Amino acid sequence: MMDRRLIQTAVFGSSDSDEPALCPETVEELDAFRREHENATIWCGTKFEGGCGRRLTTRRCTDKICHFAHYGADGGGQPCTRTTKGKDSADHLFAKAHLASWLRAHDLTAEFTYPEPLGSAVRAQLDDGRTFLLHLDRNRSVAWDDDAWELVLGPGVPVVASILERRGYVHRIRFEDRPGGGRVMRFGTELPGRGTTWESLDEVTLTSQGLTTSDRPDGVRIPLAEASRTSAKERSIVTVTPSRSRAAVTARQDDPVKRAVMHLDRALREQSDQIHSAVNTIRRLLEADQTPENIARLRLALGRGQVWTEQRAGHRRAVLDQLKARPTPALLLKAEQLVQDPDSPPEEREAVRAARERQAAQQRVLAEERAARARELADGQRRRETERHLREAERRSQAEQDLADRRRQAEAAERQAHAEKLAYLAPFVYGALKKAAREGRTTTWEEIAEKTGQRQLARLTHQDKLSLLETIEKHTLPGSPLWSAVLAAAGTGDALRLHREVSHLLQRVVPAEDSNLVSQLTTDCARLRRQ
Repeated sequence: MMDRRLIQTAVFGSSDSDEPALCPETVEELDAFRREHENATIWCGTKFEGGCGRRLTTRRCTDKICHFAHYGADGGGQPCTRTTKGKDSADHLFAKAHLASWLRAHDLTAEFTYPEPLGSAVRAQLDDGRTFLLHLDRNRSVAWDDDAWELVLGPGVPVVASILERRGYVHRIRFEDRPGGGRVMRFGTELPGRGTTWESLDEVTLTSQGLTTSDRPDGVRIPLAEASRTSAKERSIVTVTPSRSRAAVTARQDDPVKRAVMHLDRALREQSDQIHSAVNTIRRLLEADQTPENIARLRLALGRGQVWTEQRAGHRRAVLDQLKARPTPALLLKAEQLVQDPDSPPEEREAVRAARERQAAQQRVLAEERAARARELADGQRRRETERHLREAERRSQAEQDLADRRRQAEAAERQAHAEKLAYLAPFVYGALKKAAREGRTTTWEEIAEKTGQRQLARLTHQDKLSLLETIEKHTLPGSPLWSAVLAAAGTGDALRLHREVSHLLQRVVPAEDSNLVSQLTTDCARLRRQ
């Protein structure tokens, strides 16, 4: 399946390489290109936006331009989005290659990076600390406030007239095709009202002041305000003899003007609390330094600082207006921080002080109200706690009373059940005693239980036996012997004690001595047998 994507740009060596390759468009140039790069591999590099990282080959065409094509373009593998990308899609790689070669000619090396999106710019960080920024994206605005030491515009990148007038110049690059599959980078300097003068990169010299071209021998950047009052003929141009020595670079780095400008730019980016001191430093340098280039640089920096201070002042006024309309602790804190600026007028600080006093008074009133509410809540809580304790005490007392009542009821029920049980057993005992008396013999509780079938009689307590006999003997006539004599006549200690107690309950007199009691019991049993 034919790959119809007419890819013109690629890289040599590997997928992550940034060594650019440009495919010639004619058959003759492609043949020469193939011979020149016979041993090189060509890739759809990942340094291109949308590059898939797959290997490429060249397509020799007579019905259309020659181009690169993917190996095995059968629809498989990672998709490539570089369809119909033009030559300018590799401008960032060609620019990097030419700049690296040019810097080596100046005994310098640099670390190159490609800001996102890929192809939009190239940044070169020199080993002496300086930074070049090549802006290549025509659809993105140029970051003129970038901290780059020199900023260069790519092909077709527009520049605002006021920026060009303020700077006094703009450096540019463009590319021209080279026979056999390559590109040549040209360097140009655009001046206000004069257009761009182009020349070879070899004719551009790097000095401690900047990039020197035939049309800009270290030209001075003039602030916009100054440019409006000065004609092009009156602009100062300072010619500096190009120097490639390290001493010149070191002198540039030790320049107090450069340090002041860098300090301001760093403060604008990261340390806003130092901006006022940085602006004051620049103002002092403007009073002391009369060098045209330094004046221009300082005025440009001062303009950036003044823009920030004006915006800061506007923000401060807006916060103060909000504080007056709707005072809040957050707004007051922000306002207190803002009026610490050295350029904050006394009336703003006085307004913040008054707002702080008002807020303190309001907080005192609120604190007193909160304290009063807290006391009320505490009193109410204590009352509720007291009432709760009383209710709990009442509930405990009632519960104890209920428990006592239930216990009494249970005990009464238990006594009643026990009494009923004894009443049930009484006829059985009475009958057994009468029968034993008629038969002229004594008996025991165990024997009665066995003969009556009431097994529980053998397990009765002494008190139960006493109550049971009392119930039976209540029907015995006065003067008649007690039926319990049949149980006591056996002469055991328990039986005698039980008979004595029953007799005492029935107000019967019994002998004190056991022997006499046994004799009486014998007599009573004889009388019972005769009844």
